[in-house]
Amino acid sequence: MSKIEFLDKTKKKKMIGNLNDNYGIESLHHLFIRSGNDKIRIYSGGLSLEELNLFGKNLRLELIGASLGKIEEDNLRINFDILNLPEIKSQINKNIIEISSTEVLEWLKGKSIEINTEELAKNDLVVIKNNEDLLGVAKNRKTYIQNYVPKERRIK
Repeated sequence: MSKIEFLDKTKKKKMIGNLNDNYGIESLHHLFIRSGNDKIRIYSGGLSLEELNLFGKNLRLELIGASLGKIEEDNLRINFDILNLPEIKSQINKNIIEISSTEVLEWLKGKSIEINTEELAKNDLVVIKNNEDLLGVAKNRKTYIQNYVPKERRIK
């Protein structure tokens, strides 16, 4: 059983700062939880921190809340499933790459897209968007964007 850590205000503030730098997300009123392999989850349920700790002594709490993402190279890569959560989607306004409808099909097949991203050269992670839909987070490789769509979500 992996150990979970409830992030204190200082660590949460640092995590929000990272989200702001990479995606423009300025605030999330959730409890932040770090579990094994640097995975971050958010929880906004009715249980208090004390109640969660009490349950944690007897139950496996690794899967409580929603998966926000994973820390990779000091950056938080937002999870594919949480991108379109209204509270998060409405705040994303940085490092967005708009792709065409024809590129969407290739993207959803799991293929990387060749695109010049020199203007975003300092940012390692970018959000892929088509019209109003957020399609995922990608690794900026400067001459192409590396696809992170989970295999089980790809179309054939």
